Amino acid sequence: MKTIHIIIFLVSFLFSGRAYTQVDEVQNQIYKDDNYTITKHYDGPSETFYYLTRIRHKDSQGNLNKMRTAHSTVLEGETVHQFAKRVGASLAINASMGIKRNSKDDKLLPVGVQIIDSHVVQDLPPRKHRYILGIKANNELVAYPPDTTPEMILKDGASSALTAFIPLIENFKPVDDGVLSLTPAFQAVHPRQIIAQMENLDIVFLSCGGRGFDGKGMTSMDVIRILKNEGVKFAFMLDGGGSTSVVINGTLITPKIDKQGTRERLRPNFLYFLP
Repeated sequence: MKTIHIIIFLVSFLFSGRAYTQVDEVQNQIYKDDNYTITKHYDGPSETFYYLTRIRHKDSQGNLNKMRTAHSTVLEGETVHQFAKRVGASLAINASMGIKRNSKDDKLLPVGVQIIDSHVVQDLPPRKHRYILGIKANNELVAYPPDTTPEMILKDGASSALTAFIPLIENFKPVDDGVLSLTPAFQAVHPRQIIAQMENLDIVFLSCGGRGFDGKGMTSMDVIRILKNEGVKFAFMLDGGGSTSVVINGTLITPKIDKQGTRERLRPNFLYFLP
C-alpha cells in the first residue's frame, strides 16, 4: 500500500468555512503524497487566502495520473464530496456551471459542450463568455472558442471536454482584455476555481476564498498575477463562487460558501483523479 504523508497545520484551517478576520498568513503545506501537493497561501493585494493543488503528470512508476471528467447521476446534482465518495476519487474538483432547473423533475445539467472519453454527451448552444476546456489523452489542456463544435474538438485530439468560463493564460501569456471583459463578473471579486498547467504537464488548481470566507475574493487579474508568478503555461477559469470545492481523500479542504458557510453546492459535473 502506498504510504501517504499528510501534514496538517491547524493554522491553515483556522479560517476555512468561517468569516474572514485576519490579514496576514504564511504559506503552509497541508497535504503531500507521491502525486499531490496542496499548499495554502495568503494574497495581500486581494486580501484572500487560496489553495494551490498540484498534480504530478506521472507517478513514480511512470504511469499517467489521468484526469477524468464525469457527470452527476443524481437529478439534483451532487456535491463534490458526494461525488468523490461515490466513485472513490482520491481528488475531485467542481467543473462546469449548471443550468437552472425548472422543476424538481429536471436533471441539473452542465452548460454547453460536454465530451467524455471521445463520446459527445451534450452539445448546447454557445454563449460568448463560455469557452470550452479540452483535455487530451496525455492530460494536455487546451481552450476552444465558444463556437467550436464537438467534431472540431475531437479532430484536434481532445478526448474529453467541458464548457466553463474563459482561458486566462495561454502559452505563458495572459489573454487579451477583450476576453477578460466579456462579462463584468470577471472583473469582480469572487471565490474562484482555476485549472492551470505547467510546461511539464503537471496540473495545478488555484482555489480561492471570498464573500467573507477565507477573504474577499479575487478578480481574473488577481489569479492571472498569482499563476504567472507560479510559472504556469496555461490557465482556465472553471465555475467559482459557492461551487468552489476541492476534496482530497474524502476531505473537503476549501471553505463552504453558500448559506453563510454551512452548505456545499450541488454540481452537475466534476474533474477527478483515481488512486
